[in-house]
Amino acid sequence: MKIRILFISLALLVVTNTTSQTFKLNIEIENIEYQGTIYLAIYNNSTSFNQDNKNKNIDKKRWVKSIVEAVTTEGFKRSIELKKGIYAISLYVDSNDNKIIDKNFIGIPTEQYGFSNNASGFLGSPSYKDASFNLVDDLNIKISLK
Repeated sequence: MKIRILFISLALLVVTNTTSQTFKLNIEIENIEYQGTIYLAIYNNSTSFNQDNKNKNIDKKRWVKSIVEAVTTEGFKRSIELKKGIYAISLYVDSNDNKIIDKNFIGIPTEQYGFSNNASGFLGSPSYKDASFNLVDDLNIKISLK
């Protein structure tokens, strides 16, 4: 009986440990042309990613993690802890501090932006599938701004 209880306890500990694992995500942003404020959001589902990147019903509660801070042309590096899972990153650098990504008259961004996997879309934002990555171990992500 004691062996059975020990075995069940050990099995529960292993299951709990594998589902709550956290890993370090190291994010590096390259080629920042102008200083400003970086607005970076990490998503764990396509619905939130697609809605926010099409400027529809933006709801900050959909983000798993967000970073808003001043950046310079020297670059940006940050390490964060996240649970095991599938994620995508979307970001822009607000160089005039008006808290939105500026666009020209046909809708093309005039401020720098980027996505995980350096994904890009045709006439718009990339899909969640193209920008997503699987976090199953510590991971380094390098994003080149457009």
